[in-house]
Amino acid sequence: MSVIQRQWVDHDIPALDYFNPDRYRENQANMSYTALFYSAWRRLIGAYLLSFGLSFFCGIFFIEIFRVAPETLFEISTKRLSYAVPVFDFGAKLGIDNGIVLFAWNGLGALATISMLYGAPLFNPDNLSLFPQTIRKAFCGTRKMKLLCFLPGCSVIEEEAHRRVYVWLMVPWLGMILLGVESGLAVSTSAHIFGSYVMGIVSLIPHGVVEIPAISFAGAVTFAAHLLVRKHAGGERDGELFAELENYKRSVPLQKCVPGVLLFLLIAGLVEGHVSLGILGL
Repeated sequence: MSVIQRQWVDHDIPALDYFNPDRYRENQANMSYTALFYSAWRRLIGAYLLSFGLSFFCGIFFIEIFRVAPETLFEISTKRLSYAVPVFDFGAKLGIDNGIVLFAWNGLGALATISMLYGAPLFNPDNLSLFPQTIRKAFCGTRKMKLLCFLPGCSVIEEEAHRRVYVWLMVPWLGMILLGVESGLAVSTSAHIFGSYVMGIVSLIPHGVVEIPAISFAGAVTFAAHLLVRKHAGGERDGELFAELENYKRSVPLQKCVPGVLLFLLIAGLVEGHVSLGILGL
């Protein structure tokens, strides 16, 4: 069992008190939330690996069959990262280590992902009168959301509030798929740009074995709530569903999870900045 896993388990599963019914039910609920969290963690890692594999073979197909320039695919796969170039340039001017800048970039992303769980109550239509009213009204809405109803499971949810919070809490899953697609496309071009596919894969392994589990762990904090919505949506009223989300939120040991995630992202950043880029000769 990893250090990060222990941080959750130690918090979530105290000794069961069979002589106190309320305490016993609370412990049972915490164990259920813990199991849900690890299910979410596995699903996010699986989403990354599956999207990586599919995009890798699609990239090879486009290059070999349709003769798409490898440089074009590589540019597409690194487009999102290019927005961070000014940040890295600014860090270099200040003399900040590349590994630290990578850590800061990934750390902020992980914290933003975790914070989405705490934005879920804004979708509760029963609390429209609470602060901030403008944001709550914008998030809740009155029209049926059509743009994202193609997402898995979205179209079968009838309650609009449930549908919206369902999509909101799905973002970590979509993010892991995007990350996998970018990584797979980048590796598919490595034989043409860096000399071999092995070079592309090896350049991801040193930091990836730490970074991907850490990022997906942060995402699982929010994505587990998405699984909770999928489990209960349609069978409960708004107040009951959001009360369940609140109970889950209170069970999350943030004071232990966040430092653990940041520690592993710091290690991944330093490895990427000094080992992975060195393998590619960058």
